[in-house]
Amino acid sequence: MTSTPGNSTEKRQFHGDLIQLRGDRAAKAIWRRVPLASAGSENSIDEVALQEMLFRHADILALGEIDPAYRNSVPVCMELGTRAGAADALYLTPTGRIVLAEFKLWRNPEARREVVGQILDYARVLGSWSYDDLDREVRNRTQRSPCDIVSEAHSEVEEHIFIDNVARRLKRGEFLLLIIGDGIREGVRDIVAYVQEHSGLRFNLALIEAAVFRRGDGEDLIIQPRVLARTELVPRTVLVRKTILEETDDDPLEEHEPSPIEDENERFWRAVLEDFAFDDPEPEVPQPSRYGSVWVKVDGSGFGGWGLSFGAFLNRSQSGMGIYFTWRTGFPEEERVFDEIVGALSSNEELGSRLEGWKRWSAPSGPPRLGFSRNVEFVDGTTIRDFDEAVGWMREKFNRLVSVLHPECWRRLRAKG
Repeated sequence: MTSTPGNSTEKRQFHGDLIQLRGDRAAKAIWRRVPLASAGSENSIDEVALQEMLFRHADILALGEIDPAYRNSVPVCMELGTRAGAADALYLTPTGRIVLAEFKLWRNPEARREVVGQILDYARVLGSWSYDDLDREVRNRTQRSPCDIVSEAHSEVEEHIFIDNVARRLKRGEFLLLIIGDGIREGVRDIVAYVQEHSGLRFNLALIEAAVFRRGDGEDLIIQPRVLARTELVPRTVLVRKTILEETDDDPLEEHEPSPIEDENERFWRAVLEDFAFDDPEPEVPQPSRYGSVWVKVDGSGFGGWGLSFGAFLNRSQSGMGIYFTWRTGFPEEERVFDEIVGALSSNEELGSRLEGWKRWSAPSGPPRLGFSRNVEFVDGTTIRDFDEAVGWMREKFNRLVSVLHPECWRRLRAKG
């Protein structure tokens, strides 16, 4: 077929009017499609207005239909500055997942190709960022930290866990990328297939068409999103001597320049874990980390050994540090073991004396914890004051909590079997 003006071989996705029937089905109201155009066009909605509406009301985008992990995305900022330009919108989930969105009117084929290249450029830049880089750019736009913004919508968010999760996903280049337009055409779907084969990042890309409807001359609007196409997760790869290796979650490829906080975290955990061994020989000593926490699993518990676990942490937002034992939500046997151990510590004088000073506390999200915590001062929010004393405290408490409770876990798990 020959393409002529007004008769493109790329057919636009059309929406009919929305018909609203009254309760008696006798009367109806018609909601007509509102065209999207440049600012100032009569009887239309401009790109900026659509962008602001979809940013404020992230639930309109039905991100859970693309990937359930992004269901609770929170709008964080618009016009996020990167060296590749300003990304239209950034959303974050309470678990630290990252969504980038670009809003475009599809005026011509060049606009379609450009927006795909544009959002990939933004993603590549973010893939080189640390959490501190993201925090800085979000503060430039909002005067608030990403964690504060997400915590306002989800009070259960724990800062050190949230920051660790965001940092890991930045490092992996693990994002959900959205291209949102008024009438996405068939050619863009072909671009999605191309992107999936040729990208060097780890992401999902989705195309969303947003149709806007208005009833008569009223101000009320209906926005109807449609997910037209999406990729599957694109794993990041690295070329090593002409062999393609798929990256695993633990692969330290494409390291970014560590931030001052990451440097201090790693210095602390190296000092804690250097030549370190638990009195109980069974649990595995974790590796030093750039992040605010390290973990020890209890082999034999559910979820691959993570049904019961120990976590050691630094928490700069609350000037604290500690080590705790907990269980994973949704594992009743592990919950039983935890409750039995709490009871034994309270009733068994000998066992309780081995963990003198232990306490039980509730977490903002997830199951309760038991262990040790204390205040610690961070100079300028980064460097640990009295570093050697803090290291000594963590080594002693970490060893004591794990070495006393790990055998108790094993004994109770075996008794279950």
